[in-house]
Amino acid sequence: MLFNSVAFAIFLPVVAVIYFILEAGSKSSHIPNIWLILASYFYYMYADVRYGALLFAVTFISYGSGYLMREVIHETRMRKRILTATVILLIGALFFFKYAGLLSSLVNKDNALRIILPVGISFYIFQSLTYVFEIYQGKVRTAQSFISYAAFASFFPVLLSGPIEKSSHLLPQFEERHHFDYERIRHGLIRMAYGYFLKLVLASRLAIAVDLIYDNYMDVTGYQLLLATCLYSVQIFCDFASYSTIAIGVAEVLGFKLTENFTQPFFTDSCASFWRHWHITLNNWFRDYVYIPLGGNRRGTFRKYLNIFIVFTLSGMWHGADITYILWGMLSGLFQIMEALIAPLRAHFPRPLKVFFTFMLFTFSMFLFRSDDIYQAGIIISKVFTAFDVSSVLTTSFFELGLGVFNLLYLLAGIAVLIIYDIINEKTKDAAGWIAARKAPVRWSIYYLFVIMILGSASIGAQQFIYFQF
Repeated sequence: MLFNSVAFAIFLPVVAVIYFILEAGSKSSHIPNIWLILASYFYYMYADVRYGALLFAVTFISYGSGYLMREVIHETRMRKRILTATVILLIGALFFFKYAGLLSSLVNKDNALRIILPVGISFYIFQSLTYVFEIYQGKVRTAQSFISYAAFASFFPVLLSGPIEKSSHLLPQFEERHHFDYERIRHGLIRMAYGYFLKLVLASRLAIAVDLIYDNYMDVTGYQLLLATCLYSVQIFCDFASYSTIAIGVAEVLGFKLTENFTQPFFTDSCASFWRHWHITLNNWFRDYVYIPLGGNRRGTFRKYLNIFIVFTLSGMWHGADITYILWGMLSGLFQIMEALIAPLRAHFPRPLKVFFTFMLFTFSMFLFRSDDIYQAGIIISKVFTAFDVSSVLTTSFFELGLGVFNLLYLLAGIAVLIIYDIINEKTKDAAGWIAARKAPVRWSIYYLFVIMILGSASIGAQQFIYFQF
């Protein structure tokens, strides 16, 4: 079920109303949590009922592992064995669904396994593993009940594309009471509105221009491919940040606080800083459960750089079963290492120039991320460097990007709103709260601006979020 669908527009109010009724009439959180579990499983199985069995299996295994390590077995060696077995089992399941088809095609292309990748599996397996890791580390206690844990593991706002929440942050919230609160709900709705704005007004329009050029990559110039990839960098930000923003808003409406997943990454002036502001919860997961256990920066400079490279290579593998994603991850790690090596030189650059270079390095990595395969990526990168027709810079019109006059002007207006919103968010850390605190005429003018621009984009249609494929 897409956030930007009619079905979800019906689903969310029904879930919220019944949830608050149950919260008001129940003495404990169990009954409201059971309702959230049922709603979440319905939401997840809306596309394929078979997904529910896998989600329950992951939930049961991770809960059982945590219970054994915390409540039953206290001997260190046995607890480590349980942890290892659980990680192998869950990561093995993730690896199977992502890579078994690819590996079998390498062995026998004609009889390759045809395995459907369950949507959201990368996200809810990683989130469930946070509980297992934190139980082992003694950072959290066992969930009060399987019900509260199942509600945490299946919570529908984060189920398909994150944010990937730590159990220490989100799980206790399912053991608290959440009543109707107008101010909180208004704040959540503003976050949702901005998320829909990012998806419908910006990401969907940018996709038209990007797809047009990439679908004709053999017939366009290097400049046009570079332009399309720059636009794709903005598109994927708007698309993924929109999902995270809507998810945070939906959770807030219900009374839950999620972790911010994007905080103005294009304002950063280094690759290292960029990844601290982009897909924050995934990068924090790899930092806490891969980078630090590998030794982090505690074992010398060479080992630090090697750990960075390993982490980003694994991040590329997490994103998909294709060499393009693995190379994208490697390249992202190498950019950080190279940046650290020339740090004394970079210190003399003005900040705007460093911001520009950071964006362009990220965009260069997107040649791999956006391409369908390594063959296409190779041709596109080659054309950018060898077929960069300078005259096309002057002759290429934005009106030739498949948008038309109306959509192009709409897109430019949307980008202006994006920049203003991000500047406010950078200064206040809470643009939605800033809007909610304005006087009624200003506040309602902003509301109407969002609504009108969103409704004006309805004709583009509901498009799947990019990160659903991961």
